[in-house]
Amino acid sequence: MLEIQNISFEFAGHYLYRNINWTIKPGERIGLVGRNGTGKSTLLKIINEDIELREGTINKPKQYKIGYLYQDLISYNTEQSITQVAIQAFANLQTLQTEIDEILIKMENEYSDELVGILGEKQAQFEHLGGYTMQNETEEILLGLGFQTSDLKRPLNEFSGGWRMRVILAKMLLQKPDLLLLDEPTNHLDLPSIEWLEKYLNNFHGSVVVVSHDQEFLNRICTKTVEITNKRVYEWAGNYDFFLRAKIERDDLQQKQFESQQQYIKDQEKFITRFRAKATKAKAVQSRIKLLEKLERFEEVAQDNQAMNVNFSINRPTGRMVRKLENISKSYINKSIVKNINREILRDDKIALIGANGTGKSTLLRILSGDDSFEGKVINGHNVDESFYAQHQLESLTLENEILDELIAFAPHKTETELRTLLGCFLFEGDDVYKKIKVLSGGEKARVALAKTLTTGANFLLLDEPTNHLDMQSIDVLIRALNNYKGSYVIVSHNRHFVSKTSNKVWWIENQDIKEYPGNYIEFVDWKNRTTLARNPNEKEPPKGKKNLKIKAIAKSVETDEISVEKQIENFENQLFEYRQTLLIVEQDMASEQNYRNPEMMKKLNQNKSSLFKLAQKLEEEIDMLYRQL
Repeated sequence: MLEIQNISFEFAGHYLYRNINWTIKPGERIGLVGRNGTGKSTLLKIINEDIELREGTINKPKQYKIGYLYQDLISYNTEQSITQVAIQAFANLQTLQTEIDEILIKMENEYSDELVGILGEKQAQFEHLGGYTMQNETEEILLGLGFQTSDLKRPLNEFSGGWRMRVILAKMLLQKPDLLLLDEPTNHLDLPSIEWLEKYLNNFHGSVVVVSHDQEFLNRICTKTVEITNKRVYEWAGNYDFFLRAKIERDDLQQKQFESQQQYIKDQEKFITRFRAKATKAKAVQSRIKLLEKLERFEEVAQDNQAMNVNFSINRPTGRMVRKLENISKSYINKSIVKNINREILRDDKIALIGANGTGKSTLLRILSGDDSFEGKVINGHNVDESFYAQHQLESLTLENEILDELIAFAPHKTETELRTLLGCFLFEGDDVYKKIKVLSGGEKARVALAKTLTTGANFLLLDEPTNHLDMQSIDVLIRALNNYKGSYVIVSHNRHFVSKTSNKVWWIENQDIKEYPGNYIEFVDWKNRTTLARNPNEKEPPKGKKNLKIKAIAKSVETDEISVEKQIENFENQLFEYRQTLLIVEQDMASEQNYRNPEMMKKLNQNKSSLFKLAQKLEEEIDMLYRQL
């Protein structure tokens, strides 16, 4: 268990947090959320002691180990083999191994009883700490994470970001951490890698805190959500969807409290101003002044850019056929991507192009745009105006331009207000629009390039990973813009929430052909699961949710002299996990159209939800009391 007590942290002249308290309990999987700039990544660094604290403390057991995964680690590049990288987890043993080797070399010329004694001690220590098994243990974990035996000696720099992440994670697992801190772990991962990571984290025995803009990922792994807002942290017992629904209620209450308090403050200030000069009211005036000074102020609910609506219009409609692929083949030296494929993109098609890294998704986008060589023919439809967004287009930005000038030069038909609104949706607010392109980070340049794409008036978009470097609010802005878009598009994205909200067709590359599903991504996943089940009838069908819920009562009290405190905590935490899982099922059932149209069913579900909340709160109190006894 790790405790954060009364932490305050100041950065660039203002506080990110003021006197926050938070306890990370064993086995919790926590999604750490909040708007950009609220300090999520900073808080992970503070927990990992990469940033020195001036106010507050972090308490944890002496042998408590933390594994911290962040983006710079995933981009780590070396010619060392993946085994050499992962085995760095045993740094102390490797140092000991070096010392033993040096003594053995020295003994070749200076043999003595003293050296023999030192060598024996170090070898005994090396064996006791598992030095003679560290190589096997490292290889075993790498193989367990999906690598082949032939991969173990390959350099790390030959692998994609998703596989590098597994190597770094293997290194962390070998260190046997009590807590995993993960900062945007799904960035640059393909869907199979993300699904693998979800499965691993759901079976991880330690605690997990994850910062991610991937809403679906948070929904699948988190048992708790912690929000940073108004310089404080707020905890919610549930995944990200549950947090969003509960947050609406909390924000509504907070806003009403704020408005009520503001009116109260105005009334008191009016009284003070009116009677300040009257001696008979001096005591009452001073009393109210002191009252206002001591008053704990409610914060106004921050209005995020999710409320912004950005529409990008098309200059003209296309004909029925937008783009046609005829007998397209594409190969690289050692690999065939597609062979003799034939497909059409029609007006109003919103296509999600999905699949693992390396299958040829980005290559297909370049073929559609004419930016890559191929065999066959690409036929352009009538009145088609195309705009292509990809990472390599960052090179087309004019480095000496300011951000706003870059968009004005590119889209002179747009007003400055329209362009500022668009840039605000992509996190460039206020004076940020006057920054020069050359001083921007890679992620900031990507956001500028995406904003440019949305100003073209094109009626056909090709978008390659457009949600990279966007926060959740910006992703939702983009989703709404695409839903209102009157043109056609093909999107490559690994963000399942994004593609499920923006697609009406799914394409994927299989056996050098483009396969098509004539429905949205959610329908595609359901179809794929049913198809897999039909082919493999022995596999169990995924549960669809329990309709007849029975709320378990809190387990019978256990006498302290009959069972250890640790065992009581374990029992209660297992029950708490069950309540939270059942609560998620209740929430899913409440969102079902079949149920919310049935008042009687909704009444029962609301009763279940209320009971579960009370039971979970009582268990949390019991667990907190037991932890204090340790």
